[in-house]
Amino acid sequence: MEKIETFCTEYEDCFEEYLEDIRRNLRNTNEEYIKLQKEFHETLDKNENLVWILEGDIKDRNLSNEECFALSKLVEIYTDMQSIEEKEFFFLGGKEAYFLLRKIGVLK
Repeated sequence: MEKIETFCTEYEDCFEEYLEDIRRNLRNTNEEYIKLQKEFHETLDKNENLVWILEGDIKDRNLSNEECFALSKLVEIYTDMQSIEEKEFFFLGGKEAYFLLRKIGVLK
């Protein structure tokens, strides 16, 4: 019987790199993702205090109400970007399953 390697087995050492390639593709081709990314960076550019906090420098940092709203917006944007990534991963996984099933002869 032919040994069938799974995607995760074949690319175990570079799986994170593969996922980053997918994210890179989204940053270059998905208009909604590009818009969200731009909005994320614009929000950070306007709120230096948030940059420090996201980098882990929280000592003696107090957020104003405006910065709290901006942080909430960043979380919302990040969640929307994650959702786009997860959908892309899901559909690419389905594509991999389809080609695996064809390879082993389950699908014609």
